Amino acid sequence: MATDSNYFPYACLAARRILDVSAPIDGFILHVKAHERDMQVARRLLGDRVALLDVSDFMDRVGFRFGTYSIAAYVRLFADLLPQFDGYGRVAYTDCDVLFNRDINDLACQELGAPLLAAHDDYMYFRPSYRKSLGMQPGAPYFNSGVVVFDMDAVRTEGLLERTRQTAIHGKMNDQNALNVAFEGKWQTMHPNWNLMSVSREYRFPQAYARHFAGSKPWEKQIDVELEALAVYRDLAKDTPWGEPFRQRFPFERGLLKRFRRRFDVLGGLFGRDVHRRRARYDGAKMHQIYARQADDRAMAVQFPEVLGGFG
Repeated sequence: MATDSNYFPYACLAARRILDVSAPIDGFILHVKAHERDMQVARRLLGDRVALLDVSDFMDRVGFRFGTYSIAAYVRLFADLLPQFDGYGRVAYTDCDVLFNRDINDLACQELGAPLLAAHDDYMYFRPSYRKSLGMQPGAPYFNSGVVVFDMDAVRTEGLLERTRQTAIHGKMNDQNALNVAFEGKWQTMHPNWNLMSVSREYRFPQAYARHFAGSKPWEKQIDVELEALAVYRDLAKDTPWGEPFRQRFPFERGLLKRFRRRFDVLGGLFGRDVHRRRARYDGAKMHQIYARQADDRAMAVQFPEVLGGFG
């Protein structure tokens, strides 16, 4: 994981969850100037099973600065240069807003035929102009980088993270867009359950191998955050000073009304723009099954996934 001081407590809780559901595995939280008071809590919570590495000086030395994005968002793009990872052939990265329900070893140890294992980000396919804006090939698939596995031998040999860094700088891109450009045609489909977005209405928290709260966060507005997930966070934080944000603020699950409105996407698709028409034809359960089959087959990410799914 990589985090700034603001997200550091949430990274620690997510890491604690991974330890609770996984067999032993080396863990790292790469942070930028986390507060000492939070560091003390983290050491007590994680013990010696997760290394807490302040990469502030490293990032200063490499001189990587870009726009208004937090520098922590780009730390993972330097995994090939950080000496702590020299001996690793695989690196699994997860965002701080991901809650695991399954052993992360099952993810990190999968057979790879590509430099990267990642999950499709279907919501980009509602706006196909992204390919042109990023300079990608027609039909190029797009992944969400909240949960990924790097084959570090292939990444080092092909210089893919160096290419990503240069793409971010010269293209003035965020980390996820730069990764997609640099790894175009070089990523394998991850089972969608390993990066199950909280905006999905077809699949719930208990079904996720890892639930990604890519929209509203469990420590913020809690929209689309299942009550079961909030309960897990409260349990993780119960002996820490970080518990208050996870208090259930309403006697019901927020986001139910938004999910109800999505039932009328079909009507919106009759009159809306292309993004509305695509969303109206989108079948999340169907796409989940397609990607699950591809993951089981260790398949490379397909071209024009929206056409395959019948909503392009």
